[in-house]
Amino acid sequence: MVKELTGTCVCVGEVEGEITRYDPKRVYIKSDIVILNEHMTQDVIKLKNAGAILSRNGGLTCHASILARELNIPCLVGVKGLEELKEGTKVKIDTADEKIVVLDD
Repeated sequence: MVKELTGTCVCVGEVEGEITRYDPKRVYIKSDIVILNEHMTQDVIKLKNAGAILSRNGGLTCHASILARELNIPCLVGVKGLEELKEGTKVKIDTADEKIVVLDD
């Protein structure tokens, strides 16, 4: 299991929580670190209470970036290795340092 990942910061913040994959039927809370690689625009308001957003794709102007900045949710895009993070993995994210640190295996 990977211990640290990096990406590009699009909205600054620090948060600890558990990895969850995006599910349009779910409403998120601050302890949810959501991996958002694909989404329907009409469903993204459900992310307003998420702790952070991570995406393997995108850049500063992608949908995840715009959403994160608008809702003030810490966000990293262009994160390689997200597929290695299992649902429920505890992580600490510092988007200013552009780091995701795995807290457990």
